[in-house]
Amino acid sequence: MQTFRLQEIEAAERLINLAIKLHFSQKDPVGVHAVTVTGYKILRRLCLDHKLPDIVPDYLNYLGPDDRHFFWPSLATLDQLSSQTVFSPTERTYNIADDITDLFLFIACALFRMLGKGHSHEMRIYIIWYKAINRLRPQQDPIYNENTKEGFDYLKSLSREKQLTLGYDALKNLRKPKAAAQRPLSPRFG
Repeated sequence: MQTFRLQEIEAAERLINLAIKLHFSQKDPVGVHAVTVTGYKILRRLCLDHKLPDIVPDYLNYLGPDDRHFFWPSLATLDQLSSQTVFSPTERTYNIADDITDLFLFIACALFRMLGKGHSHEMRIYIIWYKAINRLRPQQDPIYNENTKEGFDYLKSLSREKQLTLGYDALKNLRKPKAAAQRPLSPRFG
């Protein structure tokens, strides 16, 4: 049997990169949410363990006031699913919102950077995509200026499916820098 040893930060990076790939390829939103939240939880705990500032409250400002109350319950949505018995007498429903999952993924990229790690190729593409479709314009944002406003406005006007397709095209067509290429796992035989 071949087993692998994996540090938490590397596991979180791989989860976030996978979530971004699934997100842009428009795969199952439940799977995207599950992978995103798992990576997010690892990164948030590592940041709290390192006593880094809690950035999540600031990032909630990226959601509309009516949507903010969905953020925290969405974090635990699938926890309930995994804890139910197979023969549960009641059928449960789960609310998963694309906008909330998008924000979890965006925050996870920020948490990864806070831990002193450089963004992966996938993370960089996702950050630009997220900022573009949400027209984020924090002060001194290096990717937002008058020259990019027209492109951002165009992307924002597209359907979500077309927005995701453009992100997917960017992800698969842009070459990965050699330094950011995925490292193989170190095998350890048990």
